[in-house]
Amino acid sequence: MVSQEEILKFDDISTLPHSEQQNWKAALEEEMESMKENDVWDLEELPMDRKAISCRWVLRKKRDGKYKARLVARGFMQKGVDYFETFSPVISMPALHLLLIIMLNENFNVFVLDVKTAFLNGELNETIYMDQPKGYDDNTGRKCKLKKSLYGLKQAPRQWYQKFLNFVNKFGFKQLNSESCIFIRQVNSKKIFMALYVDDLLLRGSDVQEINVIVDMLYKEFKMSKSEKISEFLGIRIEFTSDNLFLDQESYILRLSKKYKMLDCNPSSIPIETKATAATFEKGNHFNGPYRELVGCLLYLAYVSRPDILFAVNCLSQLQEHPTDAAWCALKKIL
Repeated sequence: MVSQEEILKFDDISTLPHSEQQNWKAALEEEMESMKENDVWDLEELPMDRKAISCRWVLRKKRDGKYKARLVARGFMQKGVDYFETFSPVISMPALHLLLIIMLNENFNVFVLDVKTAFLNGELNETIYMDQPKGYDDNTGRKCKLKKSLYGLKQAPRQWYQKFLNFVNKFGFKQLNSESCIFIRQVNSKKIFMALYVDDLLLRGSDVQEINVIVDMLYKEFKMSKSEKISEFLGIRIEFTSDNLFLDQESYILRLSKKYKMLDCNPSSIPIETKATAATFEKGNHFNGPYRELVGCLLYLAYVSRPDILFAVNCLSQLQEHPTDAAWCALKKIL
């Protein structure tokens, strides 16, 4: 059984057993050390004509048992005068599927990397002041004048993307016109593809030594996790055999099954009854619950790795405005 990530509030830390408190304090210290290493802010007096935005700690105990603390600016307090462009692309799922198929056909070596504290690499062009983090306020009344694109700022994803784009362009990578987050570098007959999804990187190429050169180049510029041969990317388990590619989202399905209390139910061989349409489930008592939420979860699942459920989800999604108990039962049956 896969448990959900545990989410905690900062003020709750003091109510925990001593060992738990120490684990969370270590996670907080690690995040603050990242702020120092990346030179994220300077402490300054707040000008009279400026207002500071607040920040908060996002604390998660992950499924692997790791304690993760992240400092997040409350970007919703930005009023539009301290940011301009916010759009940042990610690789589309059809493009990722195509890349994986090419890898299979050409027997390429594939590696995945994770950029740690990715957004902190982005340079901030606007002037933004932020309150000092809870638990680390020096009580001088000074504010954090941000220099880097802290998580939560509206422009943070774009600033990180621009930083990454400028960096890889210097080393001969060319961006695809049709897919902004796929980059190609070719030296003689050696070709390397790089795919970016926020802070997750996928590298593939025919020459392992050439890939290692790129990995070393990235390590020198960004703080990154150790590169590994691909087995999972974006929560999708990926398996290559000699002539087949398998994708699955078992852990995601298990989390959904637990959340919607479907773990102990009997399996079904088909996602929806034969010849069923939206009209089949229109009559009956109105269902007042997370119908729209589950539709969204199942649509994502169908889009990524389970196209076989797409008709059933599409059929039941037509009842989102007025769902019935019968429609809810049919929706859960897909799980």
